[in-house]
Amino acid sequence: MKRIKEQSQIEEYYNHFPLSEYFSFDIRPFVSVVQFEPDEMLLQEGEKPQYLYYLLDGRAKLFLSHKNGIISLINFLNAPCFIGEMELLKASETASGVKAITVCTCFTIQINKCKELLLMDNKFLKYLCVFLSKKAIGNTYNYSRNQSYSLDVRLADFILMTANHSLYRERHTEVAEFLGVTYRHLLYVLADFVKRGILLKAPQGYIIEKPDELRRIAWGKKKDDC
Repeated sequence: MKRIKEQSQIEEYYNHFPLSEYFSFDIRPFVSVVQFEPDEMLLQEGEKPQYLYYLLDGRAKLFLSHKNGIISLINFLNAPCFIGEMELLKASETASGVKAITVCTCFTIQINKCKELLLMDNKFLKYLCVFLSKKAIGNTYNYSRNQSYSLDVRLADFILMTANHSLYRERHTEVAEFLGVTYRHLLYVLADFVKRGILLKAPQGYIIEKPDELRRIAWGKKKDDC
């Protein structure tokens, strides 16, 4: 985690992302701006978060480790959004793991210095209610999509969502579980994407060679529809 110290840069973030609008008190004394590199942890699984994050830019993934060693992808987080709000509200005592997919820029709010103010702020809590409701609607939509579309459509969308600079490198076992398909079926569709020149298999993962074609598939369109 790198803390942004240049005041002009901090002011620029505040101008573009008016965080203060979500609170009825002055939140700025409790806020810093930080950046996470890809694969860096925003929240450590099983720990109590010290910060409430507001993701300004970037994408991250939420995951949960099981006692048998299996890791389950739970969701993907896209800017702008809060991270750590469930733990703040004590819906969960400890955090699930959150890892950056791309470079993530965040406002960080020091919970220990303003927790009571946060939990007594009706304006902030009202915003969180709307935010969590929209998140629940989005999860319902994603579940419905998983039931309604073929794997090539869902996998194309998943690759576009998780790739960083045209490089896709998620673990097959985790992806198969997240998409609700067998490991073999997932590999079959990936191999088909490679055969069609959409992806290029590389030592570090898969390089997206034809992003427009991948987007066409993700949108569920036939070639004649384009």
